[in-house]
Amino acid sequence: MATKTAGTTQFQLGNLSLDLKLDGKAILNIEKRLGKSVMALFMNANGAMQMPPTNEILIVLQGANQKHGVSDTDMIKAFQEYLDQGNSPMDLFVAISNLFEESGFFGSKTPTDDKQETLTLDNEDVEETEADDKTL
Repeated sequence: MATKTAGTTQFQLGNLSLDLKLDGKAILNIEKRLGKSVMALFMNANGAMQMPPTNEILIVLQGANQKHGVSDTDMIKAFQEYLDQGNSPMDLFVAISNLFEESGFFGSKTPTDDKQETLTLDNEDVEETEADDKTL
């Protein structure tokens, strides 16, 4: 389960508590290690969506982790514990998908302005505009 705190997302992988943040430095390091773009994790050669291999998901989690000193061996042991706790590789896929989404990787989320006027295509607005034009 992942929880969001102060710029990072906490994720429990077996006995490891990871503080995840997918910033520019992390993305560059992950891509260097994978030898491909992080977008390629989610797409096959034909451009269709795919689920990345579990080892690549673990590389993303390790690369996004803000705590130092977590080795490949630590990640593999924690993954086994994660599975022993009843989780699946699909749960990891959902976790990194959420991480990418929260970091704005799939596009920025623009805050909505509550003061914006709601526009509609209803006839009422047109009639009101026409009535206002006639009174001038």
